[in-house]
Amino acid sequence: MAESMVELFFHETTSRVSKTDEQLAACKRASGAIGGVIVHFLGMKKHGDDPILIQIAFQAYLTYRLRWIACAWIIGGDENHNRFLDAIYQSVHEKEAQAIAGRWRALTRVHVPSTPLDDSQLAFQIATKMISGLGDILLATGCTAAKSDINSALTSKFAEKLSFLASLALRVNKIVGEDVTSGDFEVLAVPPATAFDVTTMEDSYDDGRSAKMRGNTMSKVLCATDLGLRKKTRVGMTGEKQWETKVLLKPKVALESVIEILDE
Repeated sequence: MAESMVELFFHETTSRVSKTDEQLAACKRASGAIGGVIVHFLGMKKHGDDPILIQIAFQAYLTYRLRWIACAWIIGGDENHNRFLDAIYQSVHEKEAQAIAGRWRALTRVHVPSTPLDDSQLAFQIATKMISGLGDILLATGCTAAKSDINSALTSKFAEKLSFLASLALRVNKIVGEDVTSGDFEVLAVPPATAFDVTTMEDSYDDGRSAKMRGNTMSKVLCATDLGLRKKTRVGMTGEKQWETKVLLKPKVALESVIEILDE
């Protein structure tokens, strides 16, 4: 899907001496969503011959957005409420037995005030926001189309697919938040600038050359490209082993070194 979006709009990108106010605002929003480093290079590279960096940026945006949906206490509400509830749960989780903490989480998810929209309406609303975010990325590349035109074109072509992805994330939210109390399933998306750790994540673009280019330097994550899944369970209240943590699916990332590979 990301490749299709690139094919739809990369021909609109041109080299500009200075960005418009609309493009600058889009760069700021995109930096907050996927990280400033990749947004910087989106504006520096020419994407006509090889739009792979735009594809990576799209993957990153969808990964971070879907991870947020899968983990949120309240979707469509005030983000401060999500942070407040998460802080309370972290305290409960640290001080109570797994059965109690899991039950508290499940009951809170069920009874917390939610949006009046049904699941299909909520999924479409989320898809609309994702389209706006993807439009910001295209503007950050130097795309000269108006944001409204970009959003309109992306909506007509991809709204249904994005709504489907959003509906899957909503289902995951219910499963990990309400249905499972014997442990905590954590949906993972590695933040930008995180030190790369091969034991807990995978490099999506490791073709053997990236390791040589990194040498002995500490590799940093450019952005996430795929979600991961981890299970954390409290197995004891005292003693050396109180927690059991297992990565069920490693999250995937693109490293900053991928920029150098693209320059070859």
